[in-house]
Amino acid sequence: MSELLFDLSREDLFVSSPVHVLGSVSLGLEELAREELLASSVESLRKVGYRCNRSAPSGTGMLEFTSGLFQNLVEKSNGVGALLVHHSYAVNTSDTVDSASRELLARASYFPASLLRQAQLDHIPYWGSYTSGCTGFMSLLTLASTILRAPAVKSVICLTADLKPPDATFDSVRERLLTSDAASGFIASRQVGGYKVMGVGQYSSSRQLIPLVEVVKRAVEMTGQLCEMAHIKRDGNAMLCHYPNMFVEAWRMVSHFLKVPPENHLVDGLAERAHCLSSDAIISLERVGGKQPGRMHAVYSFGSGLHLAVAVLQEI
Repeated sequence: MSELLFDLSREDLFVSSPVHVLGSVSLGLEELAREELLASSVESLRKVGYRCNRSAPSGTGMLEFTSGLFQNLVEKSNGVGALLVHHSYAVNTSDTVDSASRELLARASYFPASLLRQAQLDHIPYWGSYTSGCTGFMSLLTLASTILRAPAVKSVICLTADLKPPDATFDSVRERLLTSDAASGFIASRQVGGYKVMGVGQYSSSRQLIPLVEVVKRAVEMTGQLCEMAHIKRDGNAMLCHYPNMFVEAWRMVSHFLKVPPENHLVDGLAERAHCLSSDAIISLERVGGKQPGRMHAVYSFGSGLHLAVAVLQEI
């Protein structure tokens, strides 16, 4: 099946107040190896450009990790109409269950409900997703565009958060990928500000591997199709491209075919914070926003599943 392409240029969907939090502990590659938190060799990760990652202190739970970030978004929103939460790892979707308990519904203690309960926002509807891996930014945008059609909803808080699953390493050998503990979020609303969402595209495959040359080809084609649907002139000199902290050579080829100059090719913090899953996109938008109104942004993500996603935004 071909890619799913959503023309959102007439939806008046805006992304504002992007914020993030990283694990408070910075660990270098050698230290990660000594702690047996790597499956790859230090040298293979260093060749990619990684130098360290960010991890939460041992024993940190999802509520503790994300509550400050969530409260920040609540204070910035014009009344919370709904909450959307995305995770890359299924283990983060629910609260930890007492190993001694065999109670069935104890397994249905969902993280968003606990977060809202702690904030005393029990009346807020919420949704969650995790099967789109590290393309969560685009999944959140697609879901938010539908939820905002409800007359009572003025804004949606969108949150993505992940802590490394217990007993797992921070890296993936085949993908030459190093990750961090990270959470981030933004407000999706009809109120003008931040970034206007012009379009979202996603390609999914149940294959175990997609060749990088195919990732490049599809990313370039999807960008062109989204620009055409939204009546945007595709001009690499006028578009800032945001890439995740992985597959460095593949994204260079994407920029090459889109004729994007080096100054518009953005890979943010790869050495210092590694790959922050779906938060890579939001951290990048937080850093560069508010500087050039009218500038176009193309945001790219690739996630387990497998998924390739692109979002085209216009800076307000």
